[in-house]
Amino acid sequence: MNELSPVAGTFLCRFSIPIRLDEERFQYFPVVGVFRSIPFDQVDRWVMRPDGRARSDRELAAEVLVELRRPLGSTGKTASLRFEIADVLDVARAAAIVVATFLAELPRGTEQEFESGQAQLAQ
Repeated sequence: MNELSPVAGTFLCRFSIPIRLDEERFQYFPVVGVFRSIPFDQVDRWVMRPDGRARSDRELAAEVLVELRRPLGSTGKTASLRFEIADVLDVARAAAIVVATFLAELPRGTEQEFESGQAQLAQ
């Protein structure tokens, strides 16, 4: 669910992340993540280290997740969240969810160009 972001080069997505309650229990919280965009054709290079090894979900998430905000109902407005990004990403499943959400929602230039071309054809 992409939303328009007020900061150039970023995009917003709603998703839920697990927050550790204790050693064995987690609770999922809805959040709005502010992500730093990267060119889609750079994703392969982004997920790998220069030596060819894969980067961890935590490394990847820390690089692209700018901020986590709390959604305020269906208004599209958000508020500050009391969780720090570093604390959230310490939970392995949260880091994996952040990376998966980022990859799923990352704007793809070719799709945007295709949709733009389709709109022009319809006119």
